[in-house]
Amino acid sequence: MNTDQTNRINMFKTVREYLNQNNAVWNGMPTMVAAVAQFNGRIVGIDQAAQKQEAPTFGATLDKETARNTLEDVLFLMSEALGVLAHNTNDGPLRALTDISRSALDGMTDEDLSNRATNVLTQVQGRAGELEEMNVTLTMINEFVEARNNFNAAKVQPRTVAANRKAQTESLPSLIRDASGLLRNQIDRLVNLSSRSHPDFVAGYRGARVIVNRPATLTTQTPNPPPPPNP
Repeated sequence: MNTDQTNRINMFKTVREYLNQNNAVWNGMPTMVAAVAQFNGRIVGIDQAAQKQEAPTFGATLDKETARNTLEDVLFLMSEALGVLAHNTNDGPLRALTDISRSALDGMTDEDLSNRATNVLTQVQGRAGELEEMNVTLTMINEFVEARNNFNAAKVQPRTVAANRKAQTESLPSLIRDASGLLRNQIDRLVNLSSRSHPDFVAGYRGARVIVNRPATLTTQTPNPPPPPNP
């Protein structure tokens, strides 16, 4: 959210608070009541969009890293067990599939790691009886399945969060325009109708409607003192 959007939203909330404080002036006007309700709803939508826009991706990235480490660990162990079977049965394709080091797993892309895990899992499930002789239990196989599934779910989370943030970034200007339109086309005009009966209310409203320019960063500069006068 940029500085101009922030300043405008602050104005919206100032107006909302002023109208709430002076509800007795306008609550007998059904058209005004409806317009204010719509305006308040727009502010709620703006806040929700802003919160989603600012959602961090760090947590999602951390979850993916944890899921990846878990999968790499169990995938390596299953590959070691299958590698023994490949050697004993002289199974070349199985030996090639399972000939992998921990460092090589760590260097794989997410997609390559997921595909390797799926291929190894297929072999593990098809050879469960043989692997049982090496203490590869059904519990361990189920752990492998869960690790693969968790990683597949986690690996798309950072992109999903980023996509949601992008969507909210694009929707926020539209929401702000809608709120501005409600003020300009309805609420401002309805308030002006009270200029004779409640001039103080109208004057206060106009003050609330001012957009205060608050830069994102304020730099205070101390002016250089004037030179001393000549003696």
